[in-house]
Amino acid sequence: LTPDEDDATKDAISFLNFLDSFQCVNLPNIRRFITAPNVPNLLLIQQYQEAIHAQSYQYMLDALYPLTIREHIYNRWRDNPILLERIKYITGIAEDFNNNPNLDNFKRVIVANFMLESIYFYQGFMFFDQLASRNKLVQSSKIIDYIRNDEMTHIGIFVNIMRELFTEDDDEMLMRMMREAVEQEIKWAHHVYGDKILGISTNSSV
Repeated sequence: LTPDEDDATKDAISFLNFLDSFQCVNLPNIRRFITAPNVPNLLLIQQYQEAIHAQSYQYMLDALYPLTIREHIYNRWRDNPILLERIKYITGIAEDFNNNPNLDNFKRVIVANFMLESIYFYQGFMFFDQLASRNKLVQSSKIIDYIRNDEMTHIGIFVNIMRELFTEDDDEMLMRMMREAVEQEIKWAHHVYGDKILGISTNSSV
């Protein structure tokens, strides 16, 4: 890896590992408010898979870096203001729901989970796909492929919850949150990848 690719790898794994670890704590808080018997079972399976994903990132780090560097990567989000901003946004929504579990906050946490499983995870996966296309971190990319297969089913769970729960009155909230997520992703991509990684450009017309 080039130094820029190495830094981006550390940032990507730090973020992905945090999100999967967060989901292990977040999903039970959602599951207990859903009464349809099949949905909590699906969320329980998802929680188990998220724990496996976090362990998979640990295996990747074990193969790539010595212990002292791994410890820094696990806590990298604490020192990266852009990464910290994203994490505070998504965890803040979950905290609002835990502190005040009303319908509006429930809908927001459902949207947040949809964004997390689709928009947030996808960009991190894309980076490893891009490296693997140049024969870099190929085995790590294979692990990402397994994780992505799980995440696609998780997206389906939350899409169906939203279809059952949301009305046209929720469109504005949904679009506002999605726009915020996309803007965060653009800011993050410019910061982590910028024009420093071969095959990735800040020029949207490329």
